[in-house]
Amino acid sequence: MPSPSPSVSPSAPPIASSAPSAGEGGVYLALGDSLTFGIGVPQPRRNGFPARLAERLVTADPPITETSVFAVPGETATGFLEHRLDDVLVAIDELGDRVQLVTIGLGANELLRMRRDSSCEADRAGEACASAVSAATAEAARSLDAVVASVQEALAARGSGARVVVLAYYNPDVDPITDTTLVGADGAVACDPSDGAPGLNDRIACIAEARAVELVDLYAAFLGREAELTRVGGGDIHPNQAGHDLIADVIAAHLGLSADATP
Repeated sequence: MPSPSPSVSPSAPPIASSAPSAGEGGVYLALGDSLTFGIGVPQPRRNGFPARLAERLVTADPPITETSVFAVPGETATGFLEHRLDDVLVAIDELGDRVQLVTIGLGANELLRMRRDSSCEADRAGEACASAVSAATAEAARSLDAVVASVQEALAARGSGARVVVLAYYNPDVDPITDTTLVGADGAVACDPSDGAPGLNDRIACIAEARAVELVDLYAAFLGREAELTRVGGGDIHPNQAGHDLIADVIAAHLGLSADATP
């Protein structure tokens, strides 16, 4: 009999998910935005990084044999908190301790939307834009923190010892200003109190530290290879197939699994 699948509101945009297993083995829940959905590759359900990672998770101990993806292109951390999180919590309640891994990638769309903010359109390097970006970053961090906390609480209530991994974003726009909004003045992903203007990834690192969850640094993995690993040259910020494969490789390596895509 197939395992319970997460409920989805009929009005919600489509959520990519792998085909369910026979109900044995662990479950991987992938939470996020277009990156987690798999935008940038044909057939995201088969070629996005969650699917690529799932190919390796069958070798985990214990094996993880089922993947469910809760992701909507364009979703913000706040939008996920308000409109998608309940579906995740229902799934955790139904699956219980079968949930062995959760990845969460949220927050980048708050920053990307700042491109259309009037202050940033007028002067991307100006103080007004910097203030708007700072406010958006803080809001994204607050919402992401609430998502992580709610997931942890639900997992604990159902006796799941799942590993929870948050993702620090690669730079989707090879631009020094964008770089600073991600990693602050020090150019590194770290929860560093001495960095007076932390970027989104620094705040994500602080959430991971405060909540005692794991951090995977995609910024470092993509650094200097953005043009090779994304479609940015054609005006698309999303990873190409090589980029999605690399994300799966980096997470697999973090989990102590082989980077070989063949189980």
